[in-house]
Parts: sequence; structure tokens; C-alpha cells
Amino acid sequence: MQELDGLTAFGQTLRNGARRFPDRKDRRYAGQMLMPEVTPGFALAPGDQVFTIGSCFARNVEDALVARGLQVPTAAFSAPQEEAPGRPNRMLNQYNPGTMLQCLRDIETGETGDGLYAQGEQVIDCLLATGSRPVGPERAFARRAEIRDLYARGLAQATTVVVTLGLIESWYDRFTGTYLNEAPTRKILNAEPERFSFRQLEVGECRDMVLELLDRLVDGGNRCVVLTVSPVPLQVTFAGGDAALRNAYSKATLRVVAEEAARQFAEVDYFPSYEMVMSLGLSGFGEDNVHVRPAVVDRIIGHMTDLYVQPGPIEGVA
Repeated sequence: MQELDGLTAFGQTLRNGARRFPDRKDRRYAGQMLMPEVTPGFALAPGDQVFTIGSCFARNVEDALVARGLQVPTAAFSAPQEEAPGRPNRMLNQYNPGTMLQCLRDIETGETGDGLYAQGEQVIDCLLATGSRPVGPERAFARRAEIRDLYARGLAQATTVVVTLGLIESWYDRFTGTYLNEAPTRKILNAEPERFSFRQLEVGECRDMVLELLDRLVDGGNRCVVLTVSPVPLQVTFAGGDAALRNAYSKATLRVVAEEAARQFAEVDYFPSYEMVMSLGLSGFGEDNVHVRPAVVDRIIGHMTDLYVQPGPIEGVA
């Protein structure tokens, strides 16, 4: 609970220039979008190394950071298109807090076969964003090792991490105690019906995962974190009912947890990319009402980098 005595609350509110919800004359209202006031708790300089973790929105963050002269190791990762069509590093997408946390734990535990399921002589890796595309076992383990090494080296050198929380719906392997990044195929489910369950994380579970994730990332104050909630909605819900309602619940849960986390860690800033996109309504999305329009993404991530990235020296000027 956050509690203030009455006089303190009044005084603090009177000093707060952003205390009123912005009308259309407010400086925070810009081109139909609301841009909430953000006070960065730290800064980045060109040449700094930034690691990104999260859903597809994290990939957009990478583009903007690289354009501003920062080193982003995840942006350089590439997988063959036949393994994960789309962006070369799409395979790195992580959607729920359980799988994000497992990526950090795996740095310590080493090689694991958890999340790999046989399909004939090949395997499907449900810990990676591959769209259930099978590969040979040797390739699956080599790919896992490459990603684990990317996390280990990238985080060891990073000064800042950007984490984009995606959703709270997840699949779980009861036999190995593993959260999955993609749902098992029907064939896998039919082969071992008792093995898998669907889990919709509650606030407490989600909080515990995110707090442990951030505790590992800040590493006793050695790194800073920009924490965001992805505006990209659930495309399909397994929780029952209307996907629009399930999405609202998912984002609300993540937003509550992000708020608590930012209060608990001095090294963590919350950036309101979710609020900025949603202030546009459906006009902020493409025809599918799922993917944020590129121009909107550019504005939001550009605003974030303007706030956090210090200008570099101008070439030829001392």
C-alpha cells in the first residue's frame, strides 16, 4: 500500500505539473496521442551496450537503439528463415514472465533438453518463437547453446536492459516444471495428455517472477532496466471467453506488476509505451488490430530514446 498523510499528499499534488489528465491543449497531447510525463532515472550514451528481452515489441526497440549508436547484441542474432520466418532474430521473442526468467536461470544451469519434444526424427522447441517448426536434435541443441551464450555474454557487458512484458497466458510442462513460449502442437498434446497444462498467471505469481527477473538483471545495482508492457494484444486466448476481455486482464495484470517493480527497484524505470499506443485507440493498429502501425512504433520508441540516450559528439567538433 502507498500511503501519505493528508498535508503531504496535497503539497505533493500541487507541485505536480502532470496531475491533471491531459486535455487537447495540454503539452502531453501530441497528434492524437497522449505522451505521459517520464523522468528518466538514468541515461545512456552512444557506445553503451543494451540488452533486450521480451516480445516482438522488443525488436522495435532494438532498431531505434542501434540507430542512436548503441550496441545491441540481440539485434545481431540471426536464424534461418525456414526455422522462424520474419525478422532474423524473431526466434528470441519471449512473451510470458515464466520463460523470460528461465532464460536467465539457464545461464547458470547449462544445457537442458526441457521444452524439446519429438516429432519423428526431429524435435519441436516450445521455448523458442519458431511457430512449431521442427529441426534435427543436433541443430536444436546447438541453437539453444548459441542463445544461452548470447544471454551470458550480452548481459555480462550490458549497462542497461530493456524488458518488454507481453502476456500472462502460458503453457506449462508438468513433468519438467517448465514454462513454454509456444503452445504444444495438438500432436504433442495427444501423445502425452497428462503432461501439459495451460496457466493464466495471477498477480501474485506474475509479481514473484518479474521481481526475481529484475533482481537478477539489476545485479546488485550493476545494471539499469527500462521496463515496458507491450501494446500488442493476445491474438488467441486459451482462458475462455472473449479475447478482448482476456487481453485487458492480461495487460492490467502486467501493468500492476510493472508499477510495483519500478517502486521496489531504484534501478528500474517504467516507460509507458502501452499507454501511449492505447491512447490512440484502434487507429494505432494495422488492419489486423494486433500489430502496431510502424509510424506509431517509430514515434514511441523515438520518444524513449530521446529521453534516455544522451546526444553523441558531432563529427569534426571537439
